[in-house]
Amino acid sequence: MDARASDLGLEADQPKRKFSRRQMWALAILGVLTGFNMVDRGLLALNLEPIKLDLGATDTQMSLAAGIGYFLLNAIAGIPLARLADRYSRRNIVAIGFAFYSLIIGAMGMVTSFAGLLVTRMLLGIGEASGNAPSSAMVNDLVPPKNLRMALASLRVFGAITVLVMMSSLGYITETFGWRASFYVLALPAIIFVPLMMFTVREPDREKGADGREVRPVSLRQAWAQWRRSPTFLLVITGFALAGVTLQANSVWAPAFLTRVRDLSSTEIGMISGISRGPALLLGSLIGAWLTDRMARRDHRWRFWVPGVMLMLGAPAELTYLMADAYWVWLPAYLLTGMLIMGSQAATIAICMDVSGAGLRATGLAFALLASNLLADLIGPTSIGLMNDTVFASLGTDAIRYSMGIVAFAAAVGGLLILIASRFETEETRSG
Repeated sequence: MDARASDLGLEADQPKRKFSRRQMWALAILGVLTGFNMVDRGLLALNLEPIKLDLGATDTQMSLAAGIGYFLLNAIAGIPLARLADRYSRRNIVAIGFAFYSLIIGAMGMVTSFAGLLVTRMLLGIGEASGNAPSSAMVNDLVPPKNLRMALASLRVFGAITVLVMMSSLGYITETFGWRASFYVLALPAIIFVPLMMFTVREPDREKGADGREVRPVSLRQAWAQWRRSPTFLLVITGFALAGVTLQANSVWAPAFLTRVRDLSSTEIGMISGISRGPALLLGSLIGAWLTDRMARRDHRWRFWVPGVMLMLGAPAELTYLMADAYWVWLPAYLLTGMLIMGSQAATIAICMDVSGAGLRATGLAFALLASNLLADLIGPTSIGLMNDTVFASLGTDAIRYSMGIVAFAAAVGGLLILIASRFETEETRSG
């Protein structure tokens, strides 16, 4: 058992520990960078229709660019970058990766063909891979283990604020100046945030074992030998991946759904996605993290139960917003979907790192993201595009209702697997 076991935060008599100013500043910067990654996905989804028309692409091609084109290289690059993060400065990896990411965002605004869009999306996947697992692993060592979920939720809060500001602005920029201008604007913040990350955020000390020494990462062969014998790890990773199917499909196709079925403008979609759904995501993350930390002090299995239940409830909420026609029904359901499915991510990411083992936080999370990305590409956005063009083509604009509705069930299955994983937890996975 490593040193985290003594500070897991499951004991009811432990005093509360607030984040220091240094910790909050680091969480704020990391959260803003996380938010920009979310804005990028939302921006492509927001501009899906104008880009499709401008480049003469089909729904299937746009699905490839939004799905496999992006996540294939993201998944491939994630493991080696996570291995670097388990050995070297995570702060530097995140900062350099964000600089590269921003350069590619600007280049996306210059593409004139589907091939150009596909190439830039693939390169963009490398930039984001440098931020996902390394950022979360950095937070893992930045705060006490008992505060990890709230710290990750705080990351989501700062990210949600970034989404709120940027999506609301970019929707207006798209409608006024065109889709290319919105990508140019999104590339500019790197000028400010890369230096802030490099020169004002400290690299935290790494996790220490029971002997007080820094935990060193093991080889990938040793890690896989450990993971494949753990039903908890395998169930959690599979559940996380299935949740990613619904999450990614919704992220890519929700704006197109709102355009085709709800007949909303880019500005209206930007306002709903930013001002309305951003706070819903924020609220869901905070409630999920607070409830998990509080209940886990009584029973450690609540670390699994809270995100599992949130994911299972998210599926019927999404079906409601897809199928209902009354504004007062589908809009609250749309916001509730964000609270439940997207809001569960902080608690789910924390449990992925918990079950990965000491010295393998970034690598374990990278494997979870790899599984999520691969499965999301196979079943998520790409399958929706294919079903729109084939199975439900005769339904016209309503085709997207049913294709998205089918994919919504993946989140419920993922939540169920995470609930089942709690039955196989061992002392090693309990201590993280």
